[in-house]
Amino acid sequence: MDHYETLGVSKAASSKEIKTAYRKLAMKHHPDKGGDTEVFKRITGAYDVLSDPDKRAQYDNPNPFDQLGGDPFGQGSPFGDIFSEIFGGRRRQQPNRNPDGRMDLNISLTQAYSGTSVVVNTGYATLDVTIPKGIKDGSQLRLSGKGPLRYTEMPPGDLLIRVHIDYPHGWGRDGNNLFCRLSVNTLDAITGCKQIFEHIDGKKLEVNIPLGSQNGTRLRIKDFGFVDPNNGLVGSLFLIVDLETPVITDEEQLKVLNKIRNKDWNGS
Repeated sequence: MDHYETLGVSKAASSKEIKTAYRKLAMKHHPDKGGDTEVFKRITGAYDVLSDPDKRAQYDNPNPFDQLGGDPFGQGSPFGDIFSEIFGGRRRQQPNRNPDGRMDLNISLTQAYSGTSVVVNTGYATLDVTIPKGIKDGSQLRLSGKGPLRYTEMPPGDLLIRVHIDYPHGWGRDGNNLFCRLSVNTLDAITGCKQIFEHIDGKKLEVNIPLGSQNGTRLRIKDFGFVDPNNGLVGSLFLIVDLETPVITDEEQLKVLNKIRNKDWNGS
């Protein structure tokens, strides 16, 4: 897939146009907003390349000498002699190490929340990768000296790993805050109750459902969100009340409910 086509911009687009296009698409397709994870990955990958001047230049012209059959300024080339005379024999500097390798890694929301260690197969090596607690979707990990050995006579480059988080149904994230839908019986919401909620890490939390809670009511539980890996601050867990209406067929129960309803409506 062409990166310019992915972002919907022309090859002559400015960095500002590329950034604007990315923001619009990211808002539309972000998993937290119910978007498609694979589409979001492609958008992020395209922006990662086109927003970096060096990467963009390499992408636009990955090897300008391919069509010429090699380096036009190398040995045996007439260009080599000409430029040698003009610049006193100076040659373009050769890299002192292998290029960096890149790969994508999908992890679960639980792994991102608690931190973990995973084994990845790069195609040329099997590596243990430490996932820091609180890592964000789209973060990049750098493994020094773990890149591929394209040229055996030079030291390896680094391995850059782009992390993508898979969100379970009903879960979301905004910064260091966690969000989850909480199913609550309508009658319990009317009268108020306590309910057990299982956190993403398996902990059982007793949640107080206030009397008269409405559909969409947000219940905040402090310090049960993500830990910020940069400063150690902890976000909150927000439970969004999702009311479920029970099916009642017992005649006696229906009479009681109708009596309550009629009393409420009639004001007596």
